[in-house]
Amino acid sequence: MSWRTGSAVLLQELSNVFCGSQRGMKKYPFPVTFENVKFPPHGEYKLPKMPPEPVYDMEKGEKKYKTTKRMIEARGVEEVHTELIHEQYGLAAIYGGFITAEDFKFVQERVNKNLLNRQFAIWRVDPPWLPRTKKAQGTRLGGGKGSIQHYVTPVKAKRIILEVGGHITEIEAKSFLLYLCERFSFPVEFVSEELLAERRAVEREIAEHNQNPFNWDRLINYSILRAMAYGDDDVLSLPFRLFVFIVAGLPLSALVICVLFSIILHFEEATRTHCGVENWLPSISAAVSTYAPEVYIWRMFIAVHGGPRLFVAFAVRNYLLFSPLRPLSGARSFRLLCHLACALNVMENMFLLGLTAISSVESHVLHKLCFIGFAMTATTYMLLSTPMLFCMSSSGERSYEYKILACAGSIISMVLAMYLYWRHNTYCEPGVYTMFALAEYCIVLSNIAFHSTLYYDFHGKSVILSSTVGVGAAGYSLLPTVIEKDT
Repeated sequence: MSWRTGSAVLLQELSNVFCGSQRGMKKYPFPVTFENVKFPPHGEYKLPKMPPEPVYDMEKGEKKYKTTKRMIEARGVEEVHTELIHEQYGLAAIYGGFITAEDFKFVQERVNKNLLNRQFAIWRVDPPWLPRTKKAQGTRLGGGKGSIQHYVTPVKAKRIILEVGGHITEIEAKSFLLYLCERFSFPVEFVSEELLAERRAVEREIAEHNQNPFNWDRLINYSILRAMAYGDDDVLSLPFRLFVFIVAGLPLSALVICVLFSIILHFEEATRTHCGVENWLPSISAAVSTYAPEVYIWRMFIAVHGGPRLFVAFAVRNYLLFSPLRPLSGARSFRLLCHLACALNVMENMFLLGLTAISSVESHVLHKLCFIGFAMTATTYMLLSTPMLFCMSSSGERSYEYKILACAGSIISMVLAMYLYWRHNTYCEPGVYTMFALAEYCIVLSNIAFHSTLYYDFHGKSVILSSTVGVGAAGYSLLPTVIEKDT
């Protein structure tokens, strides 16, 4: 035996003599004392019974109502009820869903049966309040919603559904809460205050030390999901509704101002006819392109709105060509129709600028040709673009209804104007030219109303002027959300 080994054995024996031998000793966890337990203030330790349906006060005018499924009530992440009030144990939703009265009854019976003395449980969700309707078996569809079958409670992700506390350990809580997670129609998990604290610490550490610039705050603040490249800010961003107001508001304002000025300043000259019969309203040609200052107001307003009209024409074409809802069959013919609609829209704008710049006094033939071209291209564009935009727009139903009304009003007004113009030139009856002027006004108003429906087709979109490089110019796109198939 060496000197070092002998000294080590001697020191071990001396330590056993003075400190006692530690062989066979075990370390037990410190017992739970439940010193910081918070009991409910009302003294009710059992889960109360949830009413299967809400109670309505007839004296206050409350009554049962039917509604849609309102799936939005269960979407997203809960922002308020995500912490344990009593800081012990509970059940939390992983994803959103709906809790029925049968679920509440099942959970209440099982939890109350397993609670011991000095243990409690509380609900953290509201009683069922959202109605669910169902029609009787064999009933035909249609005719409105069916009768109310039951009520549900919507729950968002991370929402605390119930809490269990008191003189109870984690093992005891898990013993009867874990199997209750399978009862719900959406995923639910067992949570504790320690688990939630660990998650908060991890999230805080990630937020402090994460160097990835593409976090959710940056995506929301800089709209990177809609950007074509990363690096530069937008030079100019305008909501598309502003272009709709320009396209629709300027011609409407010009028409109203010019007609009022013609009636106030030049009533006799503007309402004079070739046969001298009574007339009380000026035609559009007489109101906007004959006398000053009406002619200057009309030309200025139409010229200003011409640029955005051309921009909108190409925007509509690109929207149809690259929409994810475009038809997969007949793609070539659909592209041709999109280009044709764009050409008709541009020609309509050019004819409008032509009949604005050339008055009927300066050249009656050119003014007449521009008006005929404007009417034909405008009507053809309405008939062609209405069904295409209905299939592509997210707000297609309302936009489609307004487009149908505007298109029908334009065609009816045009046919009526042609008939009244022929009748005036043939018979020279009093008041017929006034009705012709009203028909002309209706044509213009219908055209303005048709183009105003772009507010629904491009709802929520903006026009952005940016210095970033597009995909077609050797750029790149970040975070793609939809992969479109080029057909």
